[in-house]
Amino acid sequence: MAIYQMGPFAMDESFIYTFFPLLAAVLLLIYIKSKEANEAAKVQEAPSTYSLWDPDRKTTQATTPSFLQEPITPLDVDILSTPPHPFRPYKPIYHMTMGLEKCAPNDLFLIDSSYPSRIALRKQIVNAFPHTSLGASERCSPAIKELYSYILPQHLPSRFPGLFTTSTFNGEFKNHVSGDSYPLLPPQNSIEALKILATTVEEDILILQKESGKETYSLQGFIACFPNGFDSSKKMGMELREIHGPVPMFKEKLANSMDRFFGRLEVGRWWTISTHEKLFLPTGNHHYEGEDLPEELESVDLEKTYLRVERQVLLRLPVSRDIVFFVRTYMTPLARIKAEGQGEALATAIDGFPERLGVYKRRIVWGRAVQEALRA
Repeated sequence: MAIYQMGPFAMDESFIYTFFPLLAAVLLLIYIKSKEANEAAKVQEAPSTYSLWDPDRKTTQATTPSFLQEPITPLDVDILSTPPHPFRPYKPIYHMTMGLEKCAPNDLFLIDSSYPSRIALRKQIVNAFPHTSLGASERCSPAIKELYSYILPQHLPSRFPGLFTTSTFNGEFKNHVSGDSYPLLPPQNSIEALKILATTVEEDILILQKESGKETYSLQGFIACFPNGFDSSKKMGMELREIHGPVPMFKEKLANSMDRFFGRLEVGRWWTISTHEKLFLPTGNHHYEGEDLPEELESVDLEKTYLRVERQVLLRLPVSRDIVFFVRTYMTPLARIKAEGQGEALATAIDGFPERLGVYKRRIVWGRAVQEALRA
C-alpha cells in the first residue's frame, strides 16, 4: 500500500479514493441547490404573466386574446385606508337597460377599507350556509380551475403586491390581510376552490355556460355570500330567462339584449334600498307575485337604512369560454347620502321607478318614509 505525505499529514490510497469522490459529490450538490435557489428567487421577483391553467393543453390549441391577458399595473397606495368608492347610479327616471361600460383589467377588483371586515364576514357565511353560498355542477369544474388560476396566482399579486404575494418555492398564495395561505394550483374539489375564492375577494361570482345548440346561458356555478333576495342554490341549471322571470320588464326589455351582448366584457350597476344592513339576504328584499306585502313603514332611521348598489363585471374566460359575473355589493347609509347633498336626488329617483318595478323592489313598504327622511 502506498503512503502519500502531504505536509504533516500522511494518507494511504484507500483514503484518497474515498475522500475526493465524496468531496466532489458534496460540492456538486451544493452547486445544484444554490442554482435552484437563485432561479426560484428570480421567479418570485419577476412579475408573472397570465398562463392558461391546464398543463396538458395542446400547444396547437388556438387561444383568443382576452381581457385576462392584458397587463396589470401594481397599485402602490395604502388601499386599506381608502374608503369605498361612492357609486351613486340613481337617476330621476329609471330605464331598464344593461347600463354597459368598458371595464379595465386593473378595475376587476376594487379593494378598500371594508376588505378585512367583509372577508371575515364571508368566512362566517360560507361556514354557516355552505349550500346556499357555494355551488358547482360537474361540468363547471374546468371554468372554476381556470378562474382560480387567474385570480390567485396572477391578478391579485400583480395588482395588490402589498396585500398578496406568491411563492413558487412552496407553491403558495399568501393573503397578508387575513393571514391565510392557499395553494397556487386549484384544488380538484370545485367547492373547495370556490370557498377559497369566496374568502379572498369580496365579489360574489356567477358562472354561466352556453347551452348546447342554443344561444342561451345557464347557471352552473356560484359564490353567493351577499345575495340580494336571490337564492342561487335554487337556480342551478336554469337559463337566465327563467332565473329573471319574476323581474318586471326583463323579458321585454333585457332578455334579447343580454343574449346578444354576452360575448362582451362589460360592466353594469343595479341599485335598491335596504331598510337593514344585512348583506347575506337570499330572500326578502323583493316582492314576488302571490306574496303579501308587509305594512308600510311610518318612519326610517337614515343611519340604519342603506343604499345598496351592485357593481357587476362580466367577462368571458379564454379557455372554457364560460361567462363569469362578478358582483360587488356596496352598502351606504342614507344619512351619508343626505350629508353629501344628494337627498333630493335619491328621493326623486325613488319616484322614477316604473310601477311594476317599484312593486318588485317593495317601494310601497319603504318609499314614502325614506323620501320624507331624505327631504327633511
